[in-house]
Amino acid sequence: ETLRDERDGQEYPTVQIGSQCWMAKNLNIGTMVNSVNTGSSHSAVSNNGLIEKYCYDNDPVNCAVYGGLYDWDEMMGYTTTPGTQGICPTGWHIPTDAEWCTLTTYLDATVNCNYWGWSGTNAGGKMKATGTTYWYSPNTGATNSSGFTALGAGTRDHNGNFNDLRYYAFFWSSSEFSSTSGIYRLLYYDTASVFRDITNET
Repeated sequence: ETLRDERDGQEYPTVQIGSQCWMAKNLNIGTMVNSVNTGSSHSAVSNNGLIEKYCYDNDPVNCAVYGGLYDWDEMMGYTTTPGTQGICPTGWHIPTDAEWCTLTTYLDATVNCNYWGWSGTNAGGKMKATGTTYWYSPNTGATNSSGFTALGAGTRDHNGNFNDLRYYAFFWSSSEFSSTSGIYRLLYYDTASVFRDITNET
């Protein structure tokens, strides 16, 4: 089914994967904020009652294609409760680390959810959009057999730089490792595995 976000009218396909229902397109809610490299860790968004996002290379066209890029705090709506609604539409929530584990182990039983680093053999491939329009070649193992349709949206780093469009897809969880670092999943153009790690929340 297609989800229509009543806040701005944008639509998102959804997909049932095992016992879970996921959006099959990245969220793009919010007002774009320009990101500038300051040479030190910082956030250009704030807890001001507005949903704010970054667009890769400060270009709104990239948000339209790949979705918004969000700091952990902004994504969470400035709470720290795992599984919170955050910036999601009503009835949806930011997945926890455990919910990411449920997804990836359903797709590939060899995924080790307690491991920091690359795990499994093909869960990532089953989640990646096929071809080389949104991923660089060779887009290893990409079948999108799950219907998740991950795109290589790249990232904004904590210094304000944009990196790795069509190389990586980063997905936050709503679970923290510490008060300054969140747990995420990552897909890569050159492997069919899934990466689990922590990074700075900005």
